[in-house]
Amino acid sequence: MRTLRPACLAGIALLVAAGAVLGQEHGAEGGGGGGLFSVNVGLIVWTWVLFLITLGILVWKVFPAISGGLEARHAKIQGAIDDARKAREDAEAMRAEHEAALAQARAESKEIIENARGAADGLKRDMLDEAKAQQTAILEDAKREIQGEREQLREEIRREAVDIALAASERLMRTRLDADENRRLVGEFVSEI
Repeated sequence: MRTLRPACLAGIALLVAAGAVLGQEHGAEGGGGGGLFSVNVGLIVWTWVLFLITLGILVWKVFPAISGGLEARHAKIQGAIDDARKAREDAEAMRAEHEAALAQARAESKEIIENARGAADGLKRDMLDEAKAQQTAILEDAKREIQGEREQLREEIRREAVDIALAASERLMRTRLDADENRRLVGEFVSEI
């Protein structure tokens, strides 16, 4: 709206100038003759007057409006550039924060994995230690049981030997036999053992 008013004034000034030039030409034709190269001082003066008036109107109204529009456009473009720069800086800051958070998450996950491995290794060691302790206890129980059974067998063998010796001596006493017969009975006794 502001640039439309000076343009209208410039258009009016051009129409007035055109009218003045046409009026000069009609006046010159009716007065009798000028040629193609004839100089009309009135026309030159009016042309300069209209040129200066048009130039004044342009400098006074049109150029400031154009300059203001250009400055507004420049300010708008500069604002867009500043907004884009700020948005880029914000995006870079967010990217840096994201990368830092990602690095921290990776470090935490690595720590969790290491802790889990350590816990698994500890549990494995505990289970192995417990299995070894159970194995040792079972072996000790088995050794004690075997030792007990050995002692029991020895005791039974001793009882049997005593019983056999008593039986043999009882036979010997019942039969008073000679030395050859005693040797034979002792041989039988030893072979039975």
